[in-house]
Amino acid sequence: MHAMGAAPPDAGELIDRLYAALFGEAPWQDFVTRTCDLMPNGKSVLFFHDKGSGAGAMSLTAGLDEAVVAKFNDYYHRVNPWVGHAMRRPLGKVMQADEMLPREVLKRSEYFQDYLRPQDIETGLGVTLHRDARLHVFFSIVSADVGEERLEHARRMITLLVPHLCRAFRIRREGSAEGLRSPSGGRLQIDTRLRVVAADAEALSLLAQTEALSIGPLGRLLCKDADLLSCVQHLLTSDAPPAVQHRHLKRRSGGLPLHVCVYRPGPAGSASAAAVSCFMQLDDPARALPEGVHRFCAMHGLTCAEAGIVEGLVTGHTLDQIAAQRKTSQATVRTQLKTIFWKTGCRRQADIICQAAVMAQGQGPPILAPIVIPEPGD
Repeated sequence: MHAMGAAPPDAGELIDRLYAALFGEAPWQDFVTRTCDLMPNGKSVLFFHDKGSGAGAMSLTAGLDEAVVAKFNDYYHRVNPWVGHAMRRPLGKVMQADEMLPREVLKRSEYFQDYLRPQDIETGLGVTLHRDARLHVFFSIVSADVGEERLEHARRMITLLVPHLCRAFRIRREGSAEGLRSPSGGRLQIDTRLRVVAADAEALSLLAQTEALSIGPLGRLLCKDADLLSCVQHLLTSDAPPAVQHRHLKRRSGGLPLHVCVYRPGPAGSASAAAVSCFMQLDDPARALPEGVHRFCAMHGLTCAEAGIVEGLVTGHTLDQIAAQRKTSQATVRTQLKTIFWKTGCRRQADIICQAAVMAQGQGPPILAPIVIPEPGD
């Protein structure tokens, strides 16, 4: 139940609640509900909009009853004047509703008169978490009129939350809560003595791919990576909850490094975490690389042939192997690689691989165009 009039949360509490939900230690609804308290009469929404069909829906809400949500999903998403502006705002930038659409214009709309005003909603803050050629995903808090000081505090808190939201909400399905879970990762639970309390099958599989991290015969976490070990030890001894750190581990094969997220619960997560002192999420960016390649190539306007070279590099092939697979000359492939360097600003093949890997983790710019660009003369 949402406590009306509760004190606004700070960023630390919200980040704690987000990671507690991400690691399965608290419901996602708890996180969304607490964000309502950032604004007076706040109502928080995770919302998606399908650009192709024009369909939209609230997939996770707080402060709105079921009938209100149903009305939005059935009709009012079609006449929402904020959506078009939200689809064009910079990815990851928190904006007030009045910055997108003057309030006097909003108040003349059917959406305001018939949907917002009965709920005492006049303004809000929103951020675009994901955008590609078809799907847009937004997080918003709408509210009654609010003073400048309260508004700016809420904006600061959401801005601090955005990088963590973008990591958590790696959308794989349209508006599905299942999209809040990483499709390529495994989880460990670790106590204060570095004993592994629990590890799922995916985590064990990923541990087998690195020499830097393993579970010893007595069940203790063994770490040969000094930076990661220092990070975990710091989290276990720090008195300032919550704490979240991100690191990378080399693979035995020399491929793309594994991504590691270490989370030590604060008050929102510790109640259900019991003896567990921190969680470790292992992710394999290689599994999301096709999406990263897609985003990278679309953003830079690469042709089909150029995109094929990027895909080959990312999957570990040499230029000679790429030329052989495509049954073209090595000189042609090298010329196309130079064009890729010019279009993307990359200077080395490793830069291309790195940028595609970053975008595979949902941290890159949005896709603004389809990946398939016809070759001249096609």
